[in-house]
Amino acid sequence: MQNIFSAVGIMAWPLFMVSIIALAIVLERSLAFAQSWLKMQKIKQPNGEFIQLLKQKPQAEQRQQWCQLYLQDCVSSWRQRLNILSLCGTLTPLMGLLGTVWGLVLMFKKIAQTHQAVTPALLADGLWEAMYSTMAGLIIAIPCLLLSGVFNALLERLQTDLTRIINHLNYQLSFDELPHA
Repeated sequence: MQNIFSAVGIMAWPLFMVSIIALAIVLERSLAFAQSWLKMQKIKQPNGEFIQLLKQKPQAEQRQQWCQLYLQDCVSSWRQRLNILSLCGTLTPLMGLLGTVWGLVLMFKKIAQTHQAVTPALLADGLWEAMYSTMAGLIIAIPCLLLSGVFNALLERLQTDLTRIINHLNYQLSFDELPHA
């Protein structure tokens, strides 16, 4: 493990830190989405806390405004840190490429300073070390981008479901308010 870390070169620590940040975001967002799903189950309950709060709003317009604010608050909390995860997925290949270019510069500098014939083995030795950095960047980027897409799809699904549930509940309360003939 130490050999691989040192082979990544100058970008090893920055890539390691980005991977820790991305892992923390993935774990936190996973927990947040699980809690949101449980919250949705509670909202669906016929006599739950949400419907009681909704019933406290005497006018249909007031309920509608409150529901919109509630939905905006939920979506805002679901979006937290997703852009950072996407940014990690976008930046890490570039960081890896920077490490690779840095490694190639060092390799060619070493070749220029040697007074022996340049062999394919000498070139290959420098190239494989330089490529570790790009590989490390891609290993971090691919899961980040994949999970960012999955979390955004979950967010869209939760938003659609919550909007539908809130609209149905609000409609029921509005319909119940109409004077019966």
